[in-house]
Amino acid sequence: MTLPGLIANHRNQELQTRFKKAYSILWNVHMRMVGDYDGVYQNFITADLSTDSALTEKKYEYIEAFKKYLAGSRFCTYEKSYLSCSDKSTPITYKTYTGNKDAYFSTDVVSDRAIVTNDGMCFFFGSTTYRNARIYIDTNGTGKGPNRLGFDVFTFDIDSNDKIITPKNIGGGSAGSYEDDEELGGSVGAVNVCTVKEKANRYNGFGCMQFALIDKNPDNENLSYWKNLPK
Repeated sequence: MTLPGLIANHRNQELQTRFKKAYSILWNVHMRMVGDYDGVYQNFITADLSTDSALTEKKYEYIEAFKKYLAGSRFCTYEKSYLSCSDKSTPITYKTYTGNKDAYFSTDVVSDRAIVTNDGMCFFFGSTTYRNARIYIDTNGTGKGPNRLGFDVFTFDIDSNDKIITPKNIGGGSAGSYEDDEELGGSVGAVNVCTVKEKANRYNGFGCMQFALIDKNPDNENLSYWKNLPK
């Protein structure tokens, strides 16, 4: 194997290790909250999408409660905290799974409330209007790359049964999130995809957690997810 290949393999192994740790932390925090609060969805989320201002307050309560289970963690409460919570003065830009587009976050997230752990992992949360049941994790923090969906950034939804699931294809996409894709012969619209085929979709990569968990390539189930990340 060539030196670049060895370097890429080492990077991918490190990304996989961080993903497994992030998922383990999320699962443990979530299950402890389910027990302590007698349910997370019914007490904090209540609806996948909502314009009710009362749920906005509930979301902040949820984030406050979530942080208590992450020993040594801290809040970032400034504008665009989710892009610069890991001691980086300039907000970073997240890329899609294919790496050729800026991933769409903007109105989809609570931008002024992120949690960074003592080892740099960053948790941020979906906005009530579009992604109320969503949790985002940057597994190695904004200060360390590649800052790319499906590589070191993953998303998870909490369903009404308090299960951690693959992000749902609900809420729609915001204007400018899709462009005509010549490979597909038309515009693309799913907000939870994970594929090398949708290069024009700025939501491409938000659906990668299911493939990362079982180590199956989304475009070829006979291949490893982690050993075949897009270049």
